[in-house]
Amino acid sequence: MSERPVDLVFLWHHHQPDYRSPRDGVSLLPWVRLHATKDYLDMARHLEAHPGVRATFNFVPALLDQLEAAAAGAPDALFDRLARPVASLTAEERAEVARRASMAPRHALERWPRYAALVRRAERARGPGAAPLPEGDLLALETWFLLAWLDPTLHAQPEAERALASAGDFTAAHRDGLLALHARALAQVVPAYRALAARGQIELSASAYYHPILPLLVGLESAHRARPDLALPAERFAAPEDAARQIGRALARHAEVFGDPPRGLWPPEGSVSPETAALAAEAGVRWLASDEQVLWNSLPPERRKRESLYRPWRLDTPAGSVALFFRDRDLSDRIGFIYQRWRPEEAAADIVARVREAGAAAGASPATVSIILDGENCWETYPDDGGPFLEALYAALESAADIRTRTPSEVLEGAGDLQALPTLHSGSWIDADFHIWIGHPEKNRAWDLLGRARRALVAAGSRPESDPAAWEALDAAEGSDWFWWFGDDHATPDKGLFDRLFREHLEATYGRRGEPAPAWLQVPVAPPRARPGEVLTPIGLIHPEIDGRRTHFYEWHAAGRFRLGAGGGAMHQGAGRVSDLYFGFDRERLFLRLDFHPGRGPGAALDLALDLLTPRAVRLRVVSLATGERSVLREGEGGGGEVPGARCAIGSILELGVPFAGLGLAAGEPVELVAHLLEGGRTVETVPGTDLVRFEVPDASYADSMWSA
Repeated sequence: MSERPVDLVFLWHHHQPDYRSPRDGVSLLPWVRLHATKDYLDMARHLEAHPGVRATFNFVPALLDQLEAAAAGAPDALFDRLARPVASLTAEERAEVARRASMAPRHALERWPRYAALVRRAERARGPGAAPLPEGDLLALETWFLLAWLDPTLHAQPEAERALASAGDFTAAHRDGLLALHARALAQVVPAYRALAARGQIELSASAYYHPILPLLVGLESAHRARPDLALPAERFAAPEDAARQIGRALARHAEVFGDPPRGLWPPEGSVSPETAALAAEAGVRWLASDEQVLWNSLPPERRKRESLYRPWRLDTPAGSVALFFRDRDLSDRIGFIYQRWRPEEAAADIVARVREAGAAAGASPATVSIILDGENCWETYPDDGGPFLEALYAALESAADIRTRTPSEVLEGAGDLQALPTLHSGSWIDADFHIWIGHPEKNRAWDLLGRARRALVAAGSRPESDPAAWEALDAAEGSDWFWWFGDDHATPDKGLFDRLFREHLEATYGRRGEPAPAWLQVPVAPPRARPGEVLTPIGLIHPEIDGRRTHFYEWHAAGRFRLGAGGGAMHQGAGRVSDLYFGFDRERLFLRLDFHPGRGPGAALDLALDLLTPRAVRLRVVSLATGERSVLREGEGGGGEVPGARCAIGSILELGVPFAGLGLAAGEPVELVAHLLEGGRTVETVPGTDLVRFEVPDASYADSMWSA
């Protein structure tokens, strides 16, 4: 046992991205409601039962917005279907409800074998040629699902007791009663935390409003400080004013909900940099928190000792000083990933022992140990949703006279002068860098789209003060979660939906100021995997005759090709016009060919737009797709007028040739582009539609490399 009390700081982080579609306000995913009834409320209640334990809870303002909206009855795609009679659901709606209602916490499946068996039956019903679940089974699946996403502390409520007493023979009344219980519990979440704060048992902290990676908002170059080898987007996003706005708005919204602004912030994903620390200090934030690896990378080698972790530090910035707490990674991760397999009392004893060891490691200085992790995600794999573990842990801490649970602000009040941190490393809680949110082609393309939308706002003279709705949409698109799911680091069956929400937020930056959104926002950032034969890559240089005809068989033989099928890449209902898109190049020119469905060819009422998205934004336009030769014009950024050397010819097919020099492209540069058919200035078809044309501008060795391949 250490001679001096050890200060133990718990910070439980509550966060969900904004699942509400900016088009109609419907929440497309149910996780705010589900975590409210399974995690947020009981986390407050477990602590309330142990008044001798103090903790800090971190709320992201975008989560608070959604909790309040849901409590007020805001639409939710899943819960609105659950409230309807099963017989009224379409076949598609039934399939979606069955899929969602099968997403059960592990502890619920272990607790209720009938639910587990029904989930397996629902999975088999999704197979090819399988019959859908009968109405009675779907109703039972809905009811089990609602029970599973209630914390066990709520099972004593009358609605849950009645459903459980039926032993799985559920009626619509059971399901509807549980829906009412969910709504009632959801409305109690924020008041429960207000009450704990009012009695001084918790400190409430915040994150930047929409949970963005603040150092990357300030400038993408910060990613290279920790990972110089990381590939960055072609267009370098930099918007320190956005980072400052998201911090300032978070402080104001927190004060609106809880009565006072927060004294501290958990920067989203524990991501910090010298610039963002200065922004926090300027906003009046007293403390920040991050991961221990960020601390080690901020200290010279000789000071990277465990005793350095167990104290708060001071960082002096041009805007003032801010304190920094660094999480004990091992202790935090043990709660997140290991103790779920232990008996609760043994896990609690292990934490207490390790905290005491930290006190001894601190040497002559009083120790402050920081445990920081999500307050929502890990409990699904704990027995009884983690309740027995939390009860054992809090009871053990109440009886440990040599360990004081304290909040960060309480620690700072008695800490005196803090040691100054010589510098602050730029990094996050994952590997002390930012590779989870930038570097992969999908992530980088998302940053490019974000940058273009922001530049369009600025170019239109829009400002957050005069055009708040458009900038609200931009703020939402800056959230970290979209970038988290792009790329290969994490997997979710809802990746396409996250992709859609990200692009809808960007669309809203245009729509909310009365402008049409660019058609390239219809193209997924993470395209669905093509079926065999749908996409062919170029196999060599091509030299087509730009005459609008199939001149000879080998003219486009080595080109890349998208087989678009009967629907083309149509954005709207009805058959598309384009059946195939060919693309290729010689050393000097890019070539594009569109083939059309019989009777659905181009005409004078249509225009063609070609959007170059990477490595820079360029738009070409061919006005009036009447038969014959047409001019190729350059629009927007970078100048206008006809593109020298470019040709377009329309006959039985459309053929286009554009010099790379006219697009400002150099050998070796990666290219991403997409084409659109326009009618009256409105996009009526995007090709390829669900993907982008991707290639690299050929260099002198291209032909030889293709031959050797």
